[in-house]
Amino acid sequence: MIPHPDSQNLVVNCAVITVSDTRTPQSDRSGQIIQQLLQAAGHQILTYTIVKDEPAAIQDLLDYLELQFALEVIIFSGGTGIAPRDT
Repeated sequence: MIPHPDSQNLVVNCAVITVSDTRTPQSDRSGQIIQQLLQAAGHQILTYTIVKDEPAAIQDLLDYLELQFALEVIIFSGGTGIAPRDT
């Protein structure tokens, strides 16, 4: 595929967040792959973390990220299906 002539490489500052009650940085394959793909495309990963599937914890993390980092993209990953506990 030939890129559009007006296109330019855009580099964005990213956060990768995995929402999970069970994953660790070592077992979070999705989070690892997302980071690898973003970095391969030239983007910057400013932070990566795993947060429990709790609405208050997720909101607190978003509030923190907004204040601490110059983010342009936040990517959330997590879950293998819909369950009653999922938020």
